[in-house]
Amino acid sequence: MENFIYESTVPHSVCEGLIDFYYNNESFKPHKGIATGVVDDDVKVSEDISVPKNYHQFDDRIKTYLYHLDLCIKSYFKKYERSSMPCNVSDKFNIQHYNPGGGYKVWHHERSTDKNSIRRHLVWMTYLTDNPNGGTEFLYQKLTVPAEKGKTLIWPAEWTYTHRSQIDEELEKMIVTGWIEL
Repeated sequence: MENFIYESTVPHSVCEGLIDFYYNNESFKPHKGIATGVVDDDVKVSEDISVPKNYHQFDDRIKTYLYHLDLCIKSYFKKYERSSMPCNVSDKFNIQHYNPGGGYKVWHHERSTDKNSIRRHLVWMTYLTDNPNGGTEFLYQKLTVPAEKGKTLIWPAEWTYTHRSQIDEELEKMIVTGWIEL
């Protein structure tokens, strides 16, 4: 049975570029990750930077990643033709850093009645680090996807794709994530 969680990859060099961007850019500094509108360490523990999609005009690391992400999205739409409709990558995306023991700890999904999420059609995420014990768990699919550097996941934003971080107590983890919006 199909679960509509699509796996693709981006080159490791692209992941290294985003890690370098996270630590060595002039415009964005990490801030505590916010999940439910407030900082709550029982829900999410991370240091995030939110990057405007149009920042690719100023940074080749972002431009290169968005190029590879676009290839992944086109592959998703080719495989799942009925999911293809007029949509775009969201105006901002997040690069997230989790120290050991950090993560998005509670079950959640990416679309709700919240004005910031109502237009979300699909979710995308690329693992920037290898974390054998730090992947992503999908509740209803009874699936855990291991965090492997370069692995890119795309899945529907709906409640049927409720998920959470698998918490790695030993290694730090980094991802880049965002949405495809209608």
